[in-house]
Amino acid sequence: MASTPEGDGSLPELAVTSTPETAAPAPVASTPEGAASPPELAATWLGRRDFAEVLAMQLALREQVIAGATPTLLLVEHPPVLTLGPRASEGDVLWDEARRAAIGMTVVRTPRGGEVTLHAPGQLVVYTVVPIGRKIREHIVRLGEVGVSLYAELGVAGCEFRMAHPGVWLGERKLASIGLHISRGVAVQGIALNLDVDPGLFAALVSCGLRGVEVTSARAVGGQAITVEAAARRYASLFAASAGYALAWR
Repeated sequence: MASTPEGDGSLPELAVTSTPETAAPAPVASTPEGAASPPELAATWLGRRDFAEVLAMQLALREQVIAGATPTLLLVEHPPVLTLGPRASEGDVLWDEARRAAIGMTVVRTPRGGEVTLHAPGQLVVYTVVPIGRKIREHIVRLGEVGVSLYAELGVAGCEFRMAHPGVWLGERKLASIGLHISRGVAVQGIALNLDVDPGLFAALVSCGLRGVEVTSARAVGGQAITVEAAARRYASLFAASAGYALAWR
């Protein structure tokens, strides 16, 4: 399981991995007259991109944010890929290489906390390259609660964020998963929200190590249809408002 050396021992270890360097302070913005103003949060819609490419983008952006650059959301849809956290069991990848290759599904290791997760078309992935210092729990809760709000707007009533297995749940069905990596107080990775994923793809894995748990999408439980880009733009707006940022699309 992943560790959380920043000091919140109550956090679920599967959600977060981190390195114990000194935390970077959150940016503080002000007007020339000295009155506080919301710090800017950049947001970029990437369309459909390979997971490894976007992970490299996040790690490069983190170095820039640590050096004082604008915190950034990267919002993306991935081709089919199974991502494995540092302690994920390869036994939780249920499809063999031939079956994965037949649909172009890849397997990639990632530094985030958690076990095996599916990314695929019809899923919105929100990567938050933002300074959080030691406020790890607050960040995880915000990611999840904004997801709950988005699903509610799509007509999926009764969702809730759960910290025990971080993500958005509808009863015993999981709609979204959260995993982070934190270094020097700046997070990467984030939340994957299932909007309209091919349900057959969930058979490729034991999602997040949770055997017997059904993973589903908003459309499968009666939610409204929405493009991934439209969902991305709405999630970014909700997240920025919740965290006190001024959103700027780039």
